[in-house]
Amino acid sequence: MNIISFSGGADSTALLVYCRENNIPYEEVVYMEDWIPYPNKEFLEYFDYIEKQFDIKITRLKNDRKYWIKKNSGHQPRLPHPWCCRVKAEIFKIYVEEKYGNTGITIIMGVTKYESWKRAKYEVRGKWVYNKRFKVDYDYWLPVFKFHDTKTYCNIHGVKVNPLYYMLGVRRLGCWKCYKVGDLRWKPKDEQQLFLDEYLRNILIEDETGHRIITNIKQIKPFKNALLIDFI
Repeated sequence: MNIISFSGGADSTALLVYCRENNIPYEEVVYMEDWIPYPNKEFLEYFDYIEKQFDIKITRLKNDRKYWIKKNSGHQPRLPHPWCCRVKAEIFKIYVEEKYGNTGITIIMGVTKYESWKRAKYEVRGKWVYNKRFKVDYDYWLPVFKFHDTKTYCNIHGVKVNPLYYMLGVRRLGCWKCYKVGDLRWKPKDEQQLFLDEYLRNILIEDETGHRIITNIKQIKPFKNALLIDFI
């Protein structure tokens, strides 16, 4: 059984296009909310557009930050090893396991080898990296792994990519608020953290869980094609 993991980025959209063009069946499309959610309406409006374009319903899993902070000894994700990605994977696992079981699942993901040197080492098919941690037996498949330009691929097939790429002037959306995307990744970790703390200090407020969120998309400025937003 195939389950698509969807992020709202161009690679994920190209994945949906690829599956449609090649008649690849899937049971469900699942989105896991980021640690710091996108603050602007255009992001969720794009999900509505995708649902209409592909005649699907995207399951949107909320990120209960209060629960995960408590589970991680009351600490927010911090450099140099933020645990946010693992949390998203665990949210996905909990949902899929409860609904479909802990085996017989292939997770189809929109990942390309050109995103980073680390991802370039991935295999197109294999066992999910979190199997041992979460005690499941899931496979993964990366159909668009060798695609050079997923934005163009989507446009050729008449599907728009997320407008935030052009609104924010960024190359990637999936990790738009993560230090690993920007040029700061080459600096010492403590320097990254100090810079990011100061960068966010005046544009964040706390939500009902005590977690800080961005309140105005116009307050966020690109920095060398990457948004330097970290986890506070």
